[in-house]
Amino acid sequence: MINKIKQYISKYNMLEKGDQIIVGVSGGADSVCLFHVLTELSESYGLTLFVIHVNHGIRGEEADRDEEFVRSLCKERGVSFTAVCKDIPFMAKAQGLSLEEAGRITRYEVFNQYLNAYKCNKIAIAHNKNDNAETILFNLFRGSALTGLTGINPVRDNIIRPLLCLERQEIEAYLSNRSAGYLDDSTNFTLDYTRNKIRHGILKNAAEVNKQAISHISRAGDSLMEVGAFVEKMTLKAMERVLVRGDNVRRNLPKKDVYSSDNNTEIKEAALQGKVQLLTEELIKEDIVIQKELVRKALSFLSGSLKDLEAVHVTAVLDLVSKQTGKRVNLPYGITAVKEYNHISFVKDKKNSSCIDTSPPENELVQELNIPGRTPLPDREISLITEVMNYKKNMIIPQNLYTKWFDYDKIKDTVLIRRRKQGDYLCIDARGSTKKLKAYFIDEKVPRQIRDVQPLLADGSHIVWVIGGRISEAYKVDENTKRILQIKLTEEKENE
Repeated sequence: MINKIKQYISKYNMLEKGDQIIVGVSGGADSVCLFHVLTELSESYGLTLFVIHVNHGIRGEEADRDEEFVRSLCKERGVSFTAVCKDIPFMAKAQGLSLEEAGRITRYEVFNQYLNAYKCNKIAIAHNKNDNAETILFNLFRGSALTGLTGINPVRDNIIRPLLCLERQEIEAYLSNRSAGYLDDSTNFTLDYTRNKIRHGILKNAAEVNKQAISHISRAGDSLMEVGAFVEKMTLKAMERVLVRGDNVRRNLPKKDVYSSDNNTEIKEAALQGKVQLLTEELIKEDIVIQKELVRKALSFLSGSLKDLEAVHVTAVLDLVSKQTGKRVNLPYGITAVKEYNHISFVKDKKNSSCIDTSPPENELVQELNIPGRTPLPDREISLITEVMNYKKNMIIPQNLYTKWFDYDKIKDTVLIRRRKQGDYLCIDARGSTKKLKAYFIDEKVPRQIRDVQPLLADGSHIVWVIGGRISEAYKVDENTKRILQIKLTEEKENE
């Protein structure tokens, strides 16, 4: 079995010599298997492992038992161990989440926190084929589109999943052959949780129909992932003709008003102002699959999430194409789709948004940017991924909204993610001319509600990046740059 895992690791380039890895170990069979596999591979790859155990504060003495088990396991193998206690029931209630979701979010927050603290470059998670099949079915039942049916990615940013090629029975056989103990979590056997209903009910019955059901579901997810990549490519190409910003809809649109896959700043700025449009004449030229994805793209620009957007919403929008001018459809996240003369407008009610936090500005956002590492943005399903690189001549600077390069040596203080403060400014040209952030917002016609909650990347009072918008000229890479700070804006994927 170890050779199977090594081949899977090699296929997805999961490990490199000298990797320093955060390993999530709960004490259950999957994570204990992951622990043994990585310790077995640590010598050949030169790995340094840091085990993190999250005590969710749910199971009392049983949870304490799990923590001590993992502690002893690490002590026996000489691996660094850290236990972190979190009150998941309280967090779930406070944030209106299920225990499952609150636990998942917290685990990733903790893993990323220690990724930075221990100067690691990867996080290893013990998902297996059974988990993948559960995720695919879970997303299928809740009405997810193609992306949700692709399952769990083997590699996502700095997260690796070496056991995703194994079924649970293979993991248990591996542990049995090694006489390696593990613990059972009693909550895994109650049907109070959605995933347990799928695991102990649907998948168990599916195995009676075909013993290879789990492998077949996972294989279908892999195939859909390939299809999804192709659809995404075609959708991005179509967006250049179909998706436009703000009120700039005319019969013959200039190039700058149309979405560009190389530079979509205009679209994102339009989204912040609450309006994105699809040209109906161009939309109907596309295959129905691409039409649906274009609608989802337009909605995601405004909502920041597709979590509550279902197939019925996409169909309702496309039905507007054949309706008379003025017809409208109300959608989640306070978005309304309106049929106009030659386009469909998506307008966002700024008072009803889960993408943009409209809570009073006294709920201060101040968070240190993890360099390197991942920093989730509170209340948003996006994160900032940072990496420091040596600059080499002829390197091509990314020209898109999601990836930005900064001269790392020009940053003077700790970089913070925060909202605006009095005295904030940007450098607007190579001569060093500055502009107050307030004046920038006014010039860009950013609504007042958005100004108060817009996340910023700040070096003291100097705004490094209006996240999703402009960067300061003072931090741009030039011929004298030695080190680059790369920052990627990425969406958090559900149920991983």
